[in-house]
Amino acid sequence: MIALLKGNISEINEDSLIILLNNGIGFEVFVPHPDNFEVGKDVSLYIYEQVKDDGTTLYGFIEKHEKELFKLIIKKVSGIGAKTALGIFRHFHKDKLVDIIKKGNYKELRTVPGIGEKTAKRIVIELGGEIENLLAKETHLSEKLQVAKDALISLGYNASQATKVLKNMDDSDSIEDIIKKAIKKISNE
Repeated sequence: MIALLKGNISEINEDSLIILLNNGIGFEVFVPHPDNFEVGKDVSLYIYEQVKDDGTTLYGFIEKHEKELFKLIIKKVSGIGAKTALGIFRHFHKDKLVDIIKKGNYKELRTVPGIGEKTAKRIVIELGGEIENLLAKETHLSEKLQVAKDALISLGYNASQATKVLKNMDDSDSIEDIIKKAIKKISNE
């Protein structure tokens, strides 16, 4: 399975790029905004590989978390396929899309071609809780803080709450002290 492609952009199409690897093989990768790229430039894309009976299609994203949100949409929201999800990403930047889902603003999703009221509501409802988990993954914690986060989750705190508290903590303390301080901060919120 292809997870990342690094190569040179040899061609830009209406909705895809042709990325040429050093060994001379070119891959067509569908991207939200092909016009943001330039022929001849090197690019690194996180890839979502969709395998069907009629072939394999590659979807590329600059940010890993953009790819994760794309995967979440097509796996969690019934009736949304990769092409429709890519259309959503053409219409909204990842951060704007996350904001729309968090606020439950399904009406704004209806501005995407092919998304009706029922589908827009399904996106907001089915992804509402998942967005918090995705956002918690976006914050990179040191190894020690990650261990503390896992411990807090096992104690019953949610991932986003634990990440929010830990991202501003000093990891020079012992894991035990970090956990104690985190619990105290969460309790005071």
